Amino acid sequence: MENASKALTIAGGVLIAVMLAVLVYYVFTHWGDSQRMQQEEVEVQRVEEFNKSYLSYEKVLYGSELLGLVNKMSDYNISEAVKYSNYGTMNLTINIKELSGSTDNLFTNGTYNLSTINSKIKSIMNKTTDSTTYSGKISDSQWEYLAKASSNSYQSFEKLCKELNISTSIDWHGLQDDAKIYYQYVQFKRMKFKHTGTTFFDNGRVSSMSFEETK
Repeated sequence: MENASKALTIAGGVLIAVMLAVLVYYVFTHWGDSQRMQQEEVEVQRVEEFNKSYLSYEKVLYGSELLGLVNKMSDYNISEAVKYSNYGTMNLTINIKELSGSTDNLFTNGTYNLSTINSKIKSIMNKTTDSTTYSGKISDSQWEYLAKASSNSYQSFEKLCKELNISTSIDWHGLQDDAKIYYQYVQFKRMKFKHTGTTFFDNGRVSSMSFEETK
């Protein structure tokens, strides 16, 4: 009888231990699942917020707006979010059809990616607004006027330089040549582009966007 009582006590202890183990396993398993779900929800919200600022460009854009997107993606690609995480770099492509009929185009007929577009714009800026020759001497609004008059005769261009109080320390002949280059940038900002597609990374974030010239 005494042995039976001890056996029941031992069995009861084992049962309690098993029940406690099951309870601990249940609590930690569900707690872990809950944490994972919360993390997943946070990541989904981050992806939605991230995409929102890019998906707003899925429409017809002026070149000036498209350049804003180019700068946005370019800045992101060199950000800490990319450098210190597994996030991939973004890309953008534009298809130029030369619909404007102008010979003063920044790009000729063809397709260009983000890197090429960015390099071309930087080349224009380094030659004009950011050049040590003109920096601090010619404002952005003055560049607009000079660009529009760049194809006129030198006498007409010279007159405009005087009206705009452009420093005589600048070679106005050279300025006219550079203003013609800047005019390509002005023309591009006036062009229209329609959104043609968006791709996504496996994590749901926008990967690339494509546009083509339209009227």
